[in-house]
Amino acid sequence: MNERSFENMGTKLVLADRIMEEAARLFARRGFYATSMRAIAQAAKVSIGAIYHYFSSKEEVYFAILRRELERRRAAVEAIRAKSPSAEEAIRHVARVHFELLKESGETIRLLSRAWLPDSPALRRKAQALYQEFAEYVAELLKEGMAARQIRPCHPLITAYALLGMVEAVTARCLAGDEVAREYLERAPEELAEMAWRALRPAPQGGGACRKEHGP
Repeated sequence: MNERSFENMGTKLVLADRIMEEAARLFARRGFYATSMRAIAQAAKVSIGAIYHYFSSKEEVYFAILRRELERRRAAVEAIRAKSPSAEEAIRHVARVHFELLKESGETIRLLSRAWLPDSPALRRKAQALYQEFAEYVAELLKEGMAARQIRPCHPLITAYALLGMVEAVTARCLAGDEVAREYLERAPEELAEMAWRALRPAPQGGGACRKEHGP
């Protein structure tokens, strides 16, 4: 691939990102159904044809935003794991990275809330499939931690959903934008990280443990 091809690819990625950023802002403020592709084009300062060059529909724009945000979380956790293979750091960072990104782009984070999802069974099923992918990623972190005896035995997928649900619940309050929300936004990353780790850290020698994944 020549230099011009790399430049063109970079330009396309920047343009697609700009379209997603403006779409996320409009979806969060107006709602999914009240936001048209033409409105997204105007906000992104591109032609309607340019949007359809990258995205075949408004639904595709929406799911591209969701996938990008979930991938950003996975990438951030993987960056920590590359420096430290500790299960504790990985679990703590699942909570931390979400709130770091919330500070950067609160409106986009609003779209990750399942309470915000468009009232369409088809869209909800597809969004749930994306959440399932990320929950399964967190479950794999838990499985690896159990295999290394760095966390106590538990059902990995149920625990993954519990961790993500805890983060989502606090996020909903942080999005209110009032003084309490601002306080929670500062305190939540470490509070939730500590809470998650206290629940998952190995029991002391001779102590009890939570139920194993299968059986009593």
